[in-house]
Amino acid sequence: MNRLVLDIGNTKTAVGLFRDGELVTQWRITTSHWTCDDLWVVIGTLLGTGAEPPDAAAFASVVPQVRHSVRALCSRYFSIEPLEVTTETAGIGIGYRFPHELGADRLANAVGATALGKLPCIIVDFGTATTFDVVNADGDYVGGAIAPGVGTAAGELFKKAERLNPVDLVFPRSPLGRDTSEAVRSGVLLGAVGATDHLVDLLAEELGGSPALWATGGWAPGIASRCRNDLRICPELTLIGIDRIGERAGRNG
Repeated sequence: MNRLVLDIGNTKTAVGLFRDGELVTQWRITTSHWTCDDLWVVIGTLLGTGAEPPDAAAFASVVPQVRHSVRALCSRYFSIEPLEVTTETAGIGIGYRFPHELGADRLANAVGATALGKLPCIIVDFGTATTFDVVNADGDYVGGAIAPGVGTAAGELFKKAERLNPVDLVFPRSPLGRDTSEAVRSGVLLGAVGATDHLVDLLAEELGGSPALWATGGWAPGIASRCRNDLRICPELTLIGIDRIGERAGRNG
């Protein structure tokens, strides 16, 4: 079975094509408020002329306006009904006080990490926000933390501090910034590394053991690779989680 999978984030959208549970190919594009036809131009181009159309589709979205376009796309151009990741469809126990507040991507990350590794686990997703998600030894999603993403934090800093000009966010050779650009890079990027390690330590204590640690999202390679904690970097983790949720729903449907 070919399943089209979309992870629609605030800034970027990941698109993947799975065949019988294996990720065949994936793309990352800038999120927009697409109409159904806009989305077809994008997805149709990515899939290519003459490509075998998907038999199923699943998606997670934190952009409400796009949800309707995805449903219309799948119905009009593929004649399929997509599965949307929600607290009801995720198929995972949830110990969150207000489950409706959970982002679909956080649920997908929890399912993906559970499918790939041991429990308990902590998943850090470095996107527009940096989210920390915790799954206990029973496989239940129990909570986490949300912090500003690296790019978001830097953008707010440049906006609010009038004497600071935007700089390219590349890691400095030394934490000791000898000019303002180096100082900003040190504070924003190395500060994110330190914050990640600190929150992972605190969350691991809550679990009372040595959880598996995962990292995903656009900033994962740069931040997680410099952390003291050994985070396994998996850029496709969210897509895998969405595919597993779609697969499970198909079996139970």
